[in-house]
Amino acid sequence: MTKTILYPFRIDHDFRMGYAWSAELARRLKGRLSLFTTVTESTGESLEEVYHSLADAQGFYVKNFQLLQLRLKPVRSERNFLKGEFLPTFRDFVNRDLPHILVLPSLIFPNDVIKEYIAAGQPLAVLPSFQHSEIPTTRRDRSQWFIGMLKDVALYNVPASFFVTISEDQGLFNSIAAFFRK
Repeated sequence: MTKTILYPFRIDHDFRMGYAWSAELARRLKGRLSLFTTVTESTGESLEEVYHSLADAQGFYVKNFQLLQLRLKPVRSERNFLKGEFLPTFRDFVNRDLPHILVLPSLIFPNDVIKEYIAAGQPLAVLPSFQHSEIPTTRRDRSQWFIGMLKDVALYNVPASFFVTISEDQGLFNSIAAFFRK
């Protein structure tokens, strides 16, 4: 059974770094990236804008994360773009289709919602807020970016198999070894 990594996003927030990190996590875990957002006519968001923002995020991922020849196989993904208000629609979606790991951007979820998922035992990765100034400029630094971001991600209820799978990733092992050699 394929592991599902669910990444919810909103187009009124810059989600490129979170999308790129989630896509790279899905690639390293040999899982499927499930994307979630809502389209709300009252706020003027259209499906076209969602796809445009998603294309921008994919370009950001390819430019900043897909550096090595080993990463030629694309990440499998599915899109769940639903109508409705974001938070209630998201809760309903997660209750219907539990992911293996839920990746939450801290900027778009209130702390009480994050605490609810932690208390419920949902495997969770909470992404910190990222600044554009944190984008590495050299190819070598960008190749280490997933690791650098992983140390800042808050992991809750993540099964031991997560760490076993990550440890079997030769590229990740080399990155961690290089990080500690500095």
